This record gives sequence, C-alpha cells and structure tokens, in this order.
Amino acid sequence: MDGLAIAASLSEIRAAVEGGFVDTIHQPTRDTFILRLRGTRKVRLLLSPRRAAVHLTTLDLANPQHPSPFVMLLRRHLRGGRLVAIRQEGWDRVVTFDVERRDGRRTRTYRLVAELTGLRGNVLLVERGTVVGFARVDRRNRPGHAYVPVAPQAKLDPQQIPVTALEKILAGDGSPRAIVAAIDGIGRETARDLLTDADEGERVATVQGRLRTILAHVATPAAHVVVGEDRAVFYPVPAGRIAYPSFGEALDAVSAPGVEEQRAEETSARVELQRAISRHRRTLAKLADWLDVAEEADRLQATADLLMIHQAEIPAKSSAAVVTDPATEEDVTVRLIPSLTAIENAQRMYERAKRLRRGRPRVTSRIERLEREVRSLEKALADLEAGRTVAESVAIDGPSSRGRGSEREPSRHRIEAEGFIILVGRNARDNDRLLREANPSDLWLHAKGVAGSHVIVKRGGRREIPERVVDRAARLAAVHSKARGERRVEVWVTEVKHVRKPKGAPDGLVNVAQGATLTVAL
Repeated sequence: MDGLAIAASLSEIRAAVEGGFVDTIHQPTRDTFILRLRGTRKVRLLLSPRRAAVHLTTLDLANPQHPSPFVMLLRRHLRGGRLVAIRQEGWDRVVTFDVERRDGRRTRTYRLVAELTGLRGNVLLVERGTVVGFARVDRRNRPGHAYVPVAPQAKLDPQQIPVTALEKILAGDGSPRAIVAAIDGIGRETARDLLTDADEGERVATVQGRLRTILAHVATPAAHVVVGEDRAVFYPVPAGRIAYPSFGEALDAVSAPGVEEQRAEETSARVELQRAISRHRRTLAKLADWLDVAEEADRLQATADLLMIHQAEIPAKSSAAVVTDPATEEDVTVRLIPSLTAIENAQRMYERAKRLRRGRPRVTSRIERLEREVRSLEKALADLEAGRTVAESVAIDGPSSRGRGSEREPSRHRIEAEGFIILVGRNARDNDRLLREANPSDLWLHAKGVAGSHVIVKRGGRREIPERVVDRAARLAAVHSKARGERRVEVWVTEVKHVRKPKGAPDGLVNVAQGATLTVAL
C-alpha cells in the first residue's frame, strides 16, 4: 500500500473504531498484527509493516499458542484503552494510534506507531515520547529513549501540485518512477494508473484530472480488485475490475492466497480443524488472562487485612482510605465502596480472594486438557493435509487404539431407551466400525468440534425417534467427549447417510454433509 491507499484505508478504520476500545492484540505471523477493536461494531484491524498494510480485515487468522513478549507488552498497556485518535504523518506510510487507558486514578496515554515501510518496517509502543517496546530491534529507537520518527521525504503534496511542477515531472522520461520520486504518497502502481492511455498532447491535463479523482476517493473509497492483477484499489480504474463492499475486504481478497477458495469451502474438514484449534487457543488465552487476574488474590487479602486493622479509624461512606502497612510502615491508598462499612469492604475482598484461589486448580486443569486437545487437533490436521482435502464439515475423534489387543473387537456401550438401541463407540477404530455397520437411516450424534465418541441410535425400521431418546443420545455424546467438563456442549445430530469417512483420512475423522445441533447441559 502506498501513502494514498493507507489514507483511504484509514478513512474506513476511523469510521468504524475511532473513539472505540482495544479488546486485545494478536500476532498470527511474525509480520502480522491483529488488533481486535470495539467501536461502532466489533472489528479486526490488520497491521503488517513489511507488506506496508493497514486495513480492516475479515480474515480469522490462527494465532500462536504462546504470544510474543511484544504482544504481551501491548496487551498489558493497551487492552481496555480508548482509541482517541488515528493519524497519518502527511502522506507517509507511518500511522499512529493514540490510546488512553485508565490506570487507577490517572489516565495514561500511549501511542502505537506503525512504520509501514517494507523490509525496515516496525511497530513501536511509545509513552510520553519515550519508546516502551518494539516488534523489531531498531537502532534508531531503543526502549527508554526518545522516539525518533522516520525522516520525512522532500516530495510534493499531491493536493497542491502546480501545473508547472507537473509539467516538469512529465517532461522528463515521464515514467511511473519519475512520479513516485516527485509526488508524496504515490506508489508505482498508482503512478502507472495515472499514466495509462494518457494522450501525449493532453498528458498533463489527463494526469491532473485522474489525480483529483484518486484524491476524491481517499475519504470515500470505491473498492475494487483489478482483474488479472490481483491488486486492490480504492478508486475506479479503466481495466476490468470486481467491486467489493469495502477497501478492507478487497485487500483481504488479494493479500492472502487462497482466501476466496477457503471461503467457498467453509465446510471443509481442514477449515473445521483449523477453527477448532483457533477456538481452543482463544479459550486458552482467556484462561491465561484469568490466571493473571487470580494473582491478585494475595494482594486482595493483604489489603483486607489492613482494613480490618484500621477499620475503627475509617469514616463511614468513605470512597477511599489511606492506611499504614505495619510491615513496611508505608501509607497505602485503598479504594472503598462507600455504601459498605470498612469491615464489609474487607469481607468482600476476602471473598473475592477466596474465589480466585478456589478457581485456580480448576482453571489450571482445564488449561492442561485444552493444550492436550490442541496437540491432538494439530496432529489430525497434519494427517489430513498429508492426504486428501475434503470440502465438508468434520467431526474429530480421539486417537485410535493401536496397542496390544487392538485387533480384537472393542467393547462398546449399548443402552436401551424406550425400545431403541443406542450404541456409543469407545475409541476411533470403534467409531469407524460403528459407522460402517450402521444403517443409512440410523441417527448419528457427536460432540461438535472436540474429540469424542460416535453415538448411533438404531432406528429399527421406525419413522420417528422420540425426542427423549435423541436427548439421551446427545447427552451420551457430550459425556463421552473431551467437552465433558463444560457446562454446555453442542452436539451434531444427523442421519448416518449424511456422514462418511474420507478416503485416506485418519481413524475417527468423518465428514458431515448436513445436520443440526443440540445444546446439552451437563
């Protein structure tokens, strides 16, 4: 993206999120940052210094399990902050995001600087003019030192180019390179669009008119992808083009190879596995954040202890109190709920500390389980990509039993309910066998998006299966899955004829052509 394209993209970004809030930050690849923002709507903002890209995106890119130190730094300082201003330095490829964040009683202002300058591009966090951190080591800017901006280029402002200056630029070789070297914010592709099919005699007037048209669309982008070039533009071009609802979506279509094909194959096994992995990683990130908050338990108890020591000295209906810590002999300011007494405030803190401590083992156990499931899902994805890709929904089961005695017929659950037989697989190989032996009209159930057992309800020639039987089978599918520790579990329900195992797929992996879902409460 050149400076004009960045300005057009910022028009869309400002309309969507300026004045909104930062939910979180991710780094799917070494050079790609995703800011999840909440303004007029929830959006994702993509930043890529090396590709000189900044735009709203609809791409749901998978994130690494362990965020980088810089991403953790950004989350600590920016998450929950209000995005008060988005600026572009002239027409340069440098964009700044000013974020205000409450820190106790004071408001801190941070500046996220995106230097979208290609190979030397960088993202930096700055507070009060001082560099806090960066994505890439930069000798020009070091943490703890004053931020040194990118040196401005001595070029002409595209909005204020005299005709004589434009004549001089075009009088030379008249190449796109000459325009790029002389006019600020214009890249080679934009320069080429300015010059395409311009008559020699009216070249200056043609270029001047086209430049005015391009500048007019900076504030109101008309997004297109140029046919045959895989290039997104925010202004009309004479070549064949495909219109897009927004410049961000047009950039999405050309920035990630295969995106359109992936969208057309929303139900593919590979996409379903990737989504399951992404869901697990998002949950892991939230649980990790909860553990960070749980670290406050000791501080809460210590504060409550201080309140109990000094409760007789604290006036009623106080919103804050300054108490002395006898261990350090330092004054500590404690925020209070005015409607509660000092003792009640202390009891409230004790209860919260107790809840945080009580939740730690459960959260830690759940993190360990989810990490195991992510490894299992990643293995299934690798197995599938080594074979054939199937464009349907997928149910993922646990690893097959390959140990001693695996060639024997495995035992399975067999339950009778209101005259119907319900079968529950015990492992991936058993699940495959259940599917092969089932009749096309039998009912198939499986916990959605997690490893688990196939459940088959034998229809036995009857047209209808009572709702109570289906509910019981769905509960069995939920209980015999990796989601059994959840409060609510979504379960796939469909007839066996809509379920098949793709050729070459690993044991326990099947495709679901169509079906419905039930939510089971455990």
